[in-house]
Parts: sequence; C-alpha cells; structure tokens
Amino acid sequence: MSRFNPASAGQSLDDAINAVKGDLTAAPAASQLDSWMRLLDGTGAGAQGAMLQEMTDLKKYIAQGDVANISHALNRLGLLTTKAATETGVDEEMSSKLRRLGEALQAASTTVAA
Repeated sequence: MSRFNPASAGQSLDDAINAVKGDLTAAPAASQLDSWMRLLDGTGAGAQGAMLQEMTDLKKYIAQGDVANISHALNRLGLLTTKAATETGVDEEMSSKLRRLGEALQAASTTVAA
C-alpha cells in the first residue's frame, strides 16, 4: 500500500470533489475509487485505514448496485473525511479540501437513492 502523499493529494481531492457531484453508481466511479484508494495508507494513523475500508465496501456496493448501502457508505465516508480534516499534521489548504469533500460525500449520500 502506498504512503499518503499530501503534495499529490491536493489535485486528487479536487478531482474527488468534482467526481462526487456526478453519478456515483456509474462504472467510472469504481475506477475513480481505485485511484483514491491508492492515496491512502491503510496502516496509517488517523482516519485513513477506516476510509480505505469504507471505500472498499463502497466499491463492492457499486458493483452490486446496492443503492441503500451505497448511500450509507457515502455518508460514513463523508464523516470520516471530515474527521480527517481535523487530524494533526493536516495543513489548512488540505483541511479545507477534505472538509469540502466530506460535505460533498454526505450530500451525495442523500441524493444517490433519488
């Protein structure tokens, strides 16, 4: 598993925020999840390991077309992402992007079933 690299994560977070506004049940969403998952350190401190597990579950739910669990996983991932924004060592710009992504994920969780 790769180590989290904040320098390369900034653009990826911007891409993630934009992707979350799209159709998260579509096939490209699963490939986008693979890209995001490579940025996380599953054994790292803080929320990264839990985020990686939630993304793994989300990918499975997307493949199964399980809308209820997609919604739940997006909400949980949004909460974890928002939590990651407040962790020690996260600079102000990264924290802002993580908060925006967390909010977008939580908003998407309420619209994915619609």
